[in-house]
Amino acid sequence: MPQTLTSADAILKDVYEGPVIEQLNYKTYMIDQIERETQFQMTARGRKAILAAHVGRNRGRGARGDGGTLPVAGEQKWEDIQVPINYFYQGIELTDASIEATKSNDGAFVSLLDAEVKGATQDMKKDVNRQVWGPGNGILATCVSAASAVVTVDSVQYCKIGDPVAVLVTATGATTAGVTPTTISAINPATPSITLAAAPATPASINGTYSVYLLGSRNLEMTSMQQICSTSRTLFGVNSATAGNEWWNSQVINVGSSAAAPAIAGETAFELIADRVGETGQGETESYVTTRGIRRRLADTFQSTKRFTNREAVQIHGGYSAIMVASGSGERPVVVDDDCPKQNVFALDKSALRWYQQTTPGFLADPKSGQILHLKTTGSSGGRDAVWQGWMRWYASLASTAPNRLGRLQFCTDDAPSVIS
Repeated sequence: MPQTLTSADAILKDVYEGPVIEQLNYKTYMIDQIERETQFQMTARGRKAILAAHVGRNRGRGARGDGGTLPVAGEQKWEDIQVPINYFYQGIELTDASIEATKSNDGAFVSLLDAEVKGATQDMKKDVNRQVWGPGNGILATCVSAASAVVTVDSVQYCKIGDPVAVLVTATGATTAGVTPTTISAINPATPSITLAAAPATPASINGTYSVYLLGSRNLEMTSMQQICSTSRTLFGVNSATAGNEWWNSQVINVGSSAAAPAIAGETAFELIADRVGETGQGETESYVTTRGIRRRLADTFQSTKRFTNREAVQIHGGYSAIMVASGSGERPVVVDDDCPKQNVFALDKSALRWYQQTTPGFLADPKSGQILHLKTTGSSGGRDAVWQGWMRWYASLASTAPNRLGRLQFCTDDAPSVIS
């Protein structure tokens, strides 16, 4: 009887070939720009940064006849812009045995401790980039309806399998018919919907007044570009819906009539938003940030009018590529950020943005010893587990000093979000 692989299984080796192959998308265009451009960054101490904005002209003027009564004197107007600092954390936890077992190449492809520390750094950066572009206030998605544990939402772009979440009343943060805590166990981008590990208390009562929040983050995340590039909202203490405060609005143009009825954003739409920005604020559009689907459709319109090919895309800082569109002040790049909200284009003037931070990303450390890893405490008894814990922190906030220098095209024809990790 011949020897076979089955009968020889006990002596065969499994060959593990390194290195570990990365499967996750860590591209973060906006955060890369913030880290690279010093004009974005300003150090802030205390509870918040306060800026003085020049918002009104002296209107005491007018033409008069010979010997006429002079105009009543006017005055310049200023407004305080208040930017709070936000606090972001990312935890790691490893058993002492796992650290020891992976210290050398003989035991593992990578040091588990080194991999967790580096991974937490990348993960925090990616999540902060998500906050830059997301709905804001800790919201991952707005609910539409629910059937048992399946919740239909407006978009799954910012929902990831394994996310710890809560379904709460958007206006109050109350659980009521929702659920907390739970996790996302499955995502269906076609519906779009998410499946939760625990169903809402009353699924039939879930509607557009509820949102899916990252657990514990409601109203604690930074102000996002969606909130900055908007109108008739309260932003950094100023309500642009109040008569006389229109100067605090961003420039927003609807390309389609609604999210359900989008239209393709061609070069004319890009030119129009750049013109709106230029005529309204003290600045000009420098670049556009959008999604892959919108950029691809823009390029498709070029193929028939400009004979555009992929070889004509330009390389910009950080290894990102862009295509160029016309503008009143010269051609401007259109760049993709995978966290940019679907159906949107943002027209940016970097001088209108600020990145305030009290700390750069780093680990919470004992102020005396500098130690960043601590043994896990067991319950109320004060005992210890053979488990090391550590937390990264980043205290920072995105702000705009002049939203009227920023623009947004919305309801643009786009691709459906993909399910990514």
